[in-house]
Amino acid sequence: MESMDAQMDFTKHYEVDANGKPIALLVSSRPFSIEDMKTCGICRGHLRNIARYGRLVRRALLDESTKKLILRLNQEFVPLAQELTREIRKLHDTDPPQMTRWPELEIKGRSGEQLEVMKPVMNSAKPQRWANMIDLRNRIFKYVHAVSPEEQPFQRVHDMVINAQRRKITAGDFKFGDEILQTKGVLQGAALTIRLDIALLSDFLALEKLASYKEAPLKINLESLRGDCQHLAQKATASKRRVHQLEGFVFEAELYAMERAYVSEELGKGHLKSGLACIDKARALCKEFSGQTSGLASEVDNAEKMLEGGTFYAGISSEERMAIISVMAQDFTGTGHWYYCRNNHPFTIGECGGAVELASCPECGAQIGGDDHMPAPGVVRAEDFDMDLARLTR
Repeated sequence: MESMDAQMDFTKHYEVDANGKPIALLVSSRPFSIEDMKTCGICRGHLRNIARYGRLVRRALLDESTKKLILRLNQEFVPLAQELTREIRKLHDTDPPQMTRWPELEIKGRSGEQLEVMKPVMNSAKPQRWANMIDLRNRIFKYVHAVSPEEQPFQRVHDMVINAQRRKITAGDFKFGDEILQTKGVLQGAALTIRLDIALLSDFLALEKLASYKEAPLKINLESLRGDCQHLAQKATASKRRVHQLEGFVFEAELYAMERAYVSEELGKGHLKSGLACIDKARALCKEFSGQTSGLASEVDNAEKMLEGGTFYAGISSEERMAIISVMAQDFTGTGHWYYCRNNHPFTIGECGGAVELASCPECGAQIGGDDHMPAPGVVRAEDFDMDLARLTR
């Protein structure tokens, strides 16, 4: 027991009596406070069934699950983002089919409702044109569900604790801050979904313009989809994720531009004003956070051209932006020590895990790294989540 206690750093976490019996907690069980999954020094077997070390083992298991989630956010996002860009370019490079008769239609409601209106028309013109995009859209939804807060390790443990309290197995007030949950994947998935929906809508409107006969003018109301863009920008602002914040403004401006051609002149003037306000916000972000928004300036320019009546196919990411996305999966190697920038965005330092150079957080631009193994101001080891989490693994 003495040997195993030393291996587990037992006295670092517990106060023990003369017989080695734990009598009190010394420190809170903080996330990432245990470097790795300890095993038996003799047989290498796991320690999950040894009650003496159960709290420490569960702490390590929770940490490991969280690290895997953070890795997954980027590694699964990159192929989806790359595929979406390829599919949008295919639509852009092939002319939409021409229809001789255009039915009376109204595009409104949530994006899914809009899609149900548009699909029959597109299928009657060219059945397979959107097949890959629809399949990709379903896979993006699965990604968003898989990385949603409800599916994350901390939230699942929280739900189990609350369930135990309801059954009166345990008592006490248990809360943790929203900053513990990883929101990056949800924002990435939301941005991809909106980009895809805008591309389909843009392709559909191009088809409508080519119709030789229209039973009635197309009615269009994109207020709900603009609300999704605003929600994306708000969530990204709260978590200081500048790329998605900017994307929300750009997408909203594009939607104002699309709808402007199908509304009254008076309402169109209002759309132009609102769209240009979004462009101003996007340009301000590009100027203030040039490092994080690299590759998106051209998308802002294109959205402005759309508002001014120029021709532009919505949804295409710039080559520079795609080059940045292609290396995102390498942001985390899964080794080294984990840290947070001053805005709570995680990153790792490999090798010995010590900070030896300065850099910028890819999410918010805050200074990360450090010098001579001293972290930059505001950088902390990833072990200072909400102290209420001490109760998670008791």
